[in-house]
Amino acid sequence: MAKLFNPDHPLMITMAQITDCIFLSLFWLLGCIPVVTTGASCAALYDAMYHACRKGDKHSWQRFWRAYKENLKPGIVPSILFWAVLILGAWLLIQLWNRTAEGTVPMLLFSAAAFVGVFLVGILSVLFPLLSRFENSTAGLMKNTVLLAVSNAPRTLVLGFLNAAVAFCCIRLVFPLFFLPALASLIGSLFLEPMFRPYMPDEAPESS
Repeated sequence: MAKLFNPDHPLMITMAQITDCIFLSLFWLLGCIPVVTTGASCAALYDAMYHACRKGDKHSWQRFWRAYKENLKPGIVPSILFWAVLILGAWLLIQLWNRTAEGTVPMLLFSAAAFVGVFLVGILSVLFPLLSRFENSTAGLMKNTVLLAVSNAPRTLVLGFLNAAVAFCCIRLVFPLFFLPALASLIGSLFLEPMFRPYMPDEAPESS
């Protein structure tokens, strides 16, 4: 039993990671409430989950709030642009779907628009993890996000589908908000870190 409750036992590590998923998701939700702090909260969640689950950091909660404070100011303008693009894109898709349902717009056109929308979500999915890993001006962050996302289009598309599905589940069912944001951030790191790695030569290589 003593071995079972050893912090380095695989079961205890797994339990700690599950706890991290729940609490970091709640921290993320709390951090997003002011809206303009969405960027800081998303950047902090990515940083904390990556280091907790892939680097073995045992102080993920403290790391979250430290990263949140560090990205608070540089994340304000990207947060506003993030919500503007997201809300406008969602509104356009809803309008297009209504026209499709009325028969005035072909389904093929709506499907193409939905595909573009998912790719756009993928680009937005790169934005705040990039903020957490690199120092950029606001203009540099936007430019590098687009360049990195487009040059890694397949990974960006997967990120778009992943986060669109997570958003849909959280909006429809609510309770996934207690764990899915952190889990999605961790899964997303599997696709994001290979995109970041060429620009981080000092970091030890990981398997993709």
